[in-house]
Amino acid sequence: MKLQRLAGFGPIAAFVSAAALFVVAVIQQVIIPPSIFLVTAIVYLVVIATWVGGLTITLFDLEWLEHPKTNTGLFRVALGAALVAMLMPAFIALIQFAGVAVPYAIPYVMLWLGVGIALLVHNIEGRRAGLLRGALPWIGMAAGVGFVYLGIVQSFVLFTTAFVMFWYNALLPTQVLYLVWAIWMGVRLIRSKAPARVAAATA
Repeated sequence: MKLQRLAGFGPIAAFVSAAALFVVAVIQQVIIPPSIFLVTAIVYLVVIATWVGGLTITLFDLEWLEHPKTNTGLFRVALGAALVAMLMPAFIALIQFAGVAVPYAIPYVMLWLGVGIALLVHNIEGRRAGLLRGALPWIGMAAGVGFVYLGIVQSFVLFTTAFVMFWYNALLPTQVLYLVWAIWMGVRLIRSKAPARVAAATA
């Protein structure tokens, strides 16, 4: 299937991504009983993959609103960062369930950094290209900075636990920013497609 066909699923992907991150946040905040830990761990990885996959399709849809104007090196780097983040749940599963000898924090560092860079670049470039206006790109940029911060701080945790609370205190605010951005982006993409649908119906 050509990647261009994914562009039409942006609004749905944005809402699915927001819902998936909400589930991730709930799992992170509650105490999991040992009896359901394995099932919860599997669900957790699935919803993380759903979250990042939805984000990637959303960003791809945003880029194609003004393609080839948005077919720039920075957009390609940002999509590459999102694709790297998409691979991380599989690496986490290998570490957790197959005993692969890699520090558990490394794929999470790559996950947060990939999502953060993708969000940051797409919102900066989307605003520059006139695709995003008002507060929406600024919220996206703030969420992107938050995820980059989470990645950087978690990389410090590889060497010391002194930064754990810095990471934890930034997690929920960053997730809330993303939820607001993703829902708003879904609405924005729906509205951007409405004129095209009307024109196609009356042609």
